[in-house]
Amino acid sequence: MKPGISHPTHLGSRRKWFPTSIALALAAGGLAFGLLSQTSHPASAAAAPVAQCNNDTASNVGGQGIACIVTIDNYVTGTGVIAATPPSTVTVTRCVGAAGPIGAGAGTCATTTTTSAEPVTLVQQCNGSGNGGGGVVRCSVTVINHFSGSPTVAPAPAAVYQCVGSVITGTGAPGTCTPANTPGVTSVTAATVGQCNGSGNGGTSVGFICTVTTGSTETSTLAVNIDQCNGSGNGGGALVTCTAAVVNEVVAATATATPTATPTGSATPTATPTGSATPTATPTRSSTAATS
Repeated sequence: MKPGISHPTHLGSRRKWFPTSIALALAAGGLAFGLLSQTSHPASAAAAPVAQCNNDTASNVGGQGIACIVTIDNYVTGTGVIAATPPSTVTVTRCVGAAGPIGAGAGTCATTTTTSAEPVTLVQQCNGSGNGGGGVVRCSVTVINHFSGSPTVAPAPAAVYQCVGSVITGTGAPGTCTPANTPGVTSVTAATVGQCNGSGNGGTSVGFICTVTTGSTETSTLAVNIDQCNGSGNGGGALVTCTAAVVNEVVAATATATPTATPTGSATPTATPTGSATPTATPTRSSTAATS
């Protein structure tokens, strides 16, 4: 009989090695997946932009107008992450109609309020609209970031890029654009507010007013971009009025009052004697016995 070959020992070592290799591979794969997940999911991603009243066909017809308003309230921590409560709130209003009523603050309007589980930081509104002759464009955006603690980067004056490529002529000339553009900012996307660029070029303008509200600020902790009224109001005799405001404020914590017990009844006060009265003896009648 030929001597046996000692394969069982070799196979046994391979069997021990195989499960160990699988375990190590799975562990490495899990670690890589975890790292990728952390990289691709930041603590708080910005929500989708608010976009309305852009390239509005109806308002690009002569004698028509459009008026749109966006108000955003973001509630975030000092690092710009969405706070637990309340959620971010977005209120939008859209008004359409003839230029006259829109210019007077009227028109057919609809308002919608929604909430967001992430901060809302990008607004695109009233771009490429109101380009018919005699058209009216009236739009405004207000973004308020409520920080529960001081933002990581302190707020600074908001960067502005507005009224570039807008040649205003007519009764509304030269147009009013305040404040002046921020030095070094050369595009809408590089600014906190980029508005009224390439607008109001139809001639004989009846009014062109674009304003970034005094005191508007920015912080890279929660960067905001307002892109509105660009390429709009380019019909002859147009009226363009656009306003933007960005506020970054720290909301003080609300103090919790300590409840005080309320008495359930009123006790009747007991008078305390001011002195000690000396008792007076009451005489007792005594009968005298008769002596015989």
